[in-house]
Amino acid sequence: MLSIHVFMALVLRVAAGIFAIQAPGQPVSLARATSYAFAATYHGLRAGVDPFELIAIARNESDFNENVRGPDGKDCGLTQTRITITRYTCRQLLRSYWIAFQEAAREMKEYGAACRSHGDYDRCRLNHYNSGVHYAKRGVHGAYWLRVQCFADAARAGARVNNLCRKVTGRGDIARVLRQVAPPPRMIAAADPRPSS
Repeated sequence: MLSIHVFMALVLRVAAGIFAIQAPGQPVSLARATSYAFAATYHGLRAGVDPFELIAIARNESDFNENVRGPDGKDCGLTQTRITITRYTCRQLLRSYWIAFQEAAREMKEYGAACRSHGDYDRCRLNHYNSGVHYAKRGVHGAYWLRVQCFADAARAGARVNNLCRKVTGRGDIARVLRQVAPPPRMIAAADPRPSS
């Protein structure tokens, strides 16, 4: 188990990641980012799931909007949990980011176990989240896992990607996006070792 200091340091890193990947025109407040980061980190660590992946799922699914319902009304809340695979109601998921991250972590733990022997482990477990057991391998739905990985990598790096991750279709695209938005290296003036006269 992590010490409280290490846990809180991770929460702050995850909160900074949320700021980095927030949707353009839909700012996330400091209080909300910290709350989401605490929930994602707590439930992620409990389930053995990367908290950065959980916030990437939330960004990809809802742009951090808690009040989103899917087109058929069965995907609800921040992480768009499908009510047919949870004990919670849509109303509960819409009202509680805590439950949303708890359920996303539970699902990702289950999908990780189910995909352990698959050669396409990351695609398998992340696309399970989006399209179920017969997960998509091609097209827009097939690239879901790449979009989530792009947002997760950007959050870890603190890279402001805006909506660029929505356009990735291959692993190389993720690296290009991160290079494109990377902050320029800081120029450090070399100190002159000679004493001034």
